[in-house]
Amino acid sequence: MRFALLALLIATLAGCNRPVADVVLYNGVFYTGEQQAGTHSALAVAGGRVLALGDDRQIRRLGGAGTVHIDLKGAFVTPGFNDAHAHIHNAAVMKLGVDLFGLKSRQALLRAVRQAASAAAENEWITGRGWDQSLWDDQRLPTIEELEALAPGHPVFLKRADGHSALANSAALQAAEYNCIDEPPPGGVIVCEAGRMTGWIKERAASKLESLIPPLTAEQRRRAYRLVFDELLVNGVTSIQDDSIRYPAVGWQHYQVLQAMRQDGELPVRVTSWLPFEANIDTLLKWREQGGSDDAWLKTGLLKTNIDGSGGSLTAAMLEPYRTAPDNRGVLIMPEETLTQMVRERAEAGFQLGIHAIGDRANRVVLNALEAVQPAGKHLRHRLEHAQFLHNEDLPRLHALGVVASMQPCHLLTDMRWAPDILGHEREHEGYRWNRLAQSGAVLAFGTDYPVEPVTPLRGLYAAVTREFEAGGPAGGWIPQEKITIDQAIRAYTWGSAYAEHEEHRKGTLAIGMLADLVAWSDDLTAVEPHRILTAEALLTMVGGELRYRSKRL
Repeated sequence: MRFALLALLIATLAGCNRPVADVVLYNGVFYTGEQQAGTHSALAVAGGRVLALGDDRQIRRLGGAGTVHIDLKGAFVTPGFNDAHAHIHNAAVMKLGVDLFGLKSRQALLRAVRQAASAAAENEWITGRGWDQSLWDDQRLPTIEELEALAPGHPVFLKRADGHSALANSAALQAAEYNCIDEPPPGGVIVCEAGRMTGWIKERAASKLESLIPPLTAEQRRRAYRLVFDELLVNGVTSIQDDSIRYPAVGWQHYQVLQAMRQDGELPVRVTSWLPFEANIDTLLKWREQGGSDDAWLKTGLLKTNIDGSGGSLTAAMLEPYRTAPDNRGVLIMPEETLTQMVRERAEAGFQLGIHAIGDRANRVVLNALEAVQPAGKHLRHRLEHAQFLHNEDLPRLHALGVVASMQPCHLLTDMRWAPDILGHEREHEGYRWNRLAQSGAVLAFGTDYPVEPVTPLRGLYAAVTREFEAGGPAGGWIPQEKITIDQAIRAYTWGSAYAEHEEHRKGTLAIGMLADLVAWSDDLTAVEPHRILTAEALLTMVGGELRYRSKRL
């Protein structure tokens, strides 16, 4: 395809049969994402793909009577960003629930719950997500009694920002038949004090309770997904890799709603949905066939599971105890032997695997399992999802095993509040090792874990090149040797994410013949001071040659 279009362009410039562009973008600065690309000020689109790149005069000649010409007014253009790890359904639920992100006190959380309960129907569940006690001066969590008083008659379920624990009131806990006597679900924690539940539940205990919440209807999902996709486009995200199907309350119905939107022409971004690792192989093969594997807009992808929790909830599985909790090494959700056996069966069936691993022990366990099933599956590009804490001995293993490091640099902007403390000085170098992984030859694929973090890629770019808080500091960055360049960061968010889903042959760069997925930015992300990255705006977002978002500034 690429060479055919190049030949067509050469013929055009020679005055032969001249192709006609559907869209011409000119007066811009194009960053194609190819390692040895030249400088271009204009790009032509035909049939949803890049037809040609060059200067304004060359490319505008490819226009015809029906061509749309867009003056970029000097905007900086990159390939569309591809979020390699997100949760569309969780984001959709948040659009219809209580937004607890960024609240600065427990009192603000309680006020939000009271307001939601006052507007809710009788016995309706009050759900929300985003609280993070590390942002509060008074870091005491709300009690069951407080939640009961604020929302009498309503089950309450409030997820922490990281999604690995939740607060629940007694009505919700009773629905799950939880208490302090019986064992919690395997891989779950029910926090009790003096023989009474506090309302804080973690990992699979939270997941089981969440599965009891009445699911959204198909129309509710569709309405909420539209809001989610609008948010993606405003932030320059043209592709997203989605971890939603595997949750019991969501399931295959989630994908069917996306399929209906695709059929009705209402899917404005490209979606790859992951399947549940734990499902039996016959079911997985059926879903893969029903989901399609080569649709450029919507397809099923890897199999996803979790092997541990999160650092913020002190449930990430660690080789050594947390410095702040000497009796705690986190939670390994699945026995290593079970994981290895399941990895072998699924790799031999031809499935790519993506395994959530945050703690250094969890990452080692996953790498051990993947190594045990080699050479089966190296070409499948298995992935470590998050890979936040990595022991020195495990760094070179990703490249050696062909494992992709699917990471979310924006987590650093949140985690720097507590990560140095829980790791301690001797181990803090283990955190968020982007540069060492890149130097080792491992492929980096960047995302946001949306809605755990905002979906904008700009925070991730800033974090990757500074390792500082958004307000600045620590001076020079935390563990500054792990910074990467802006070019490496953009590539990880575009080509790297495409590679991680076996899509680099048609997206991730702005080469001739590639899908015309692109974003025009208000600032040259490669040239501005790092803090200016945070204030840049997407002025135009194009997917498949169609204008999906345009700012009033352009």
